[in-house]
Amino acid sequence: MAIRADIGVAPGSTISYAVSLLTPLTIGQCSSLFHVLCMAIQFAIVRRPSLKLIFQFPLAYLFGLLIDVFYALLDFTPSGIVHQAVLLVAGLFVFSFGIRVIVGADILLAPPDGLARTMGGLFGWKMGKSKFAFDVFITAFTMALTYFTVGDVFLVVGIGTVICALGTGPIIGLFTKLCPFFDFASR
Repeated sequence: MAIRADIGVAPGSTISYAVSLLTPLTIGQCSSLFHVLCMAIQFAIVRRPSLKLIFQFPLAYLFGLLIDVFYALLDFTPSGIVHQAVLLVAGLFVFSFGIRVIVGADILLAPPDGLARTMGGLFGWKMGKSKFAFDVFITAFTMALTYFTVGDVFLVVGIGTVICALGTGPIIGLFTKLCPFFDFASR
């Protein structure tokens, strides 16, 4: 939904979306490849991967597949700024809810989030700080990539990216308060 809003995508999706625009690969394929890269970096850091890390591989494939399916199902162009804003906010709520459920289950994280957690462990940072730093890095990298390839630093980064970056944490916090029954790990 955020991609279809066409005003910027979530920070963690910027690199995948940019590469999909610059290559013949789909956004889902690029997302899966980015997830595999994140897993490879985690493997290099931890050297002895846990089952949670190993099981990120099927999640990476499934996540990419689902992105392509929903991207195809939502094949339309928004009719104006209000429509764009509604799509972005709806996508932000769906995305935040998914993160809330996954983190609450404490089974496994999406590979980029797993990498953010692993990197945070190296620096002694809590997950919130390491995720924010990771998202800033990925967004800056994407802006440099699109600038040097097509001369447009804002090809995929826009006001929607800022809204997603600032809104995801508070919305997850809201879902945490409203849906405490998703804390499976604490049972």
